[in-house]
Amino acid sequence: MKHFMMILVLLLFCLGSLSALHFACWETSMGNFVAEIYDQWVPITANNFISLANSGFYNNLIFHRVVAGFVIQDGCPQGTGYGGPGYTIQDEFHPNLFHDQAGILAMARTSAPNSAGSQYYITLAPTPHLNGNYAIFGKVIEGLDNVLAIGQVPVDANDRPLTPVNIHNLRMLDLAIYDVTPSDSTAVQVDVNEDLMFVIEMGSSLLTDFVWKVDGMEEPGLDFIFESSFSSPGPHTVSCLISNSDISHEIVWNVIAEGSSAQDEILPVRSLQIWPQPLREGVKISLDSGEPDEYRIAVHDLKGRLLFELPDGLKQGSQTFWDGCDLQGRRLPAGLYLIRASSAKQSHAKRCLIF
Repeated sequence: MKHFMMILVLLLFCLGSLSALHFACWETSMGNFVAEIYDQWVPITANNFISLANSGFYNNLIFHRVVAGFVIQDGCPQGTGYGGPGYTIQDEFHPNLFHDQAGILAMARTSAPNSAGSQYYITLAPTPHLNGNYAIFGKVIEGLDNVLAIGQVPVDANDRPLTPVNIHNLRMLDLAIYDVTPSDSTAVQVDVNEDLMFVIEMGSSLLTDFVWKVDGMEEPGLDFIFESSFSSPGPHTVSCLISNSDISHEIVWNVIAEGSSAQDEILPVRSLQIWPQPLREGVKISLDSGEPDEYRIAVHDLKGRLLFELPDGLKQGSQTFWDGCDLQGRRLPAGLYLIRASSAKQSHAKRCLIF
């Protein structure tokens, strides 16, 4: 199998279906746990929770309701189950989200529609009768044993723990993954020996590590861009473990390579050209894509953070100019940057050195 890192190329990719990936960490009197937050699927619900968590709203509250085998519930500033943030949000449901296991995170509300505010629950078992009635916005991915232990504490007649289970701190652990290409939500189809580019666009200022694997074999020395081709037809997997000092998260793509391994391995030339190199006063950018589509042109740093995007798209056979400045018109410091072009069908990339 042939797979390789793109050494002197700049990434241009089409946007995937994911927006930022967020994670929340509960530090409680009965241990810690972490949940992933589905802001890409239920943005109203998730961003309300994220905003409250970032404001410290949930710190020093208690799990005021515990029903063994069902749920644990928090988010009432009074600790009674009747309090909230002073507002309510719209109910939000997604067809891919179900109460199908322990650890599902969803908004609690009254019997009235659109009455959720700050209270949420975490399931202790599958609860399918809640599907379509309560807005799911996350799932516990680490420390589920601590959640289940909370679900076993003795309670009074009102399901309130006899000994309070305190939430000392609820904070967001943010990898700041802005986009994933291709989308990891569906299988990726590719021709045998065709190059396929994988991109994880980042926005974090923390030092971030990337560990890429193809069919379980690690590809060393990579950053947030990886390119691979598959010489044998059939199913393959590509994964990337992203980690910083707070948290780690693995993204997995299922790839189906189609065609015969005897196919000609010489692929059509599809190139993004930037000159002169290195950049001093600016560069011209042209594209030989073999396609009539318009391409989005963007500039990123090596962490994948967007620095600049040209206002006009680039078409086959045309060229444009970038002056080496960011979105605020400030000259970028000397270093290595990534220029990417993306359409709905394909992507091209090169790295650009600024002196």
